[in-house]
This record gives sequence, C-alpha cells and structure tokens, in this order.
Amino acid sequence: MLAAEELGVGTCWIHRAREEFDSEFGKELLSGLGITGDYEGIGHLAVGFPAAPAKEAAPRKENYVYRIE
Repeated sequence: MLAAEELGVGTCWIHRAREEFDSEFGKELLSGLGITGDYEGIGHLAVGFPAAPAKEAAPRKENYVYRIE
C-alpha cells in the first residue's frame, strides 16, 4: 500500500474477506488462481486512482503518550 501511494495510486484495505474465502465459491476462486495449501484469504485490496489529492495529516500532539501496564 505504501509503494502504491508513492506511485500516486490509491488503495483501500477491506478486511472482511475471510468468510468469503471460507465459502465454496471462495475456495474455487483461490484454487483457480493457483493458490493451494495452507493459505487463507484474509482481505481484499482495492486499487485505483484517487479523485482528489490526499489531505495533509493532522499535526501530532506534543507530549501525548499512552502508558499501558
């Protein structure tokens, strides 16, 4: 995703694909792509050209730390 961004290509990760790949259709899809063995389909990655430039990131908060114990 970072490499695509560097090339000016936008991406969107869609994580809810496991159920799809667990179905018979999903298993056939993976098999048709030559993906066999102990691999699991977990997500999709949509790729395309953005309609507008990305917004500037919000400034970081100074001296803002989460401490988890």
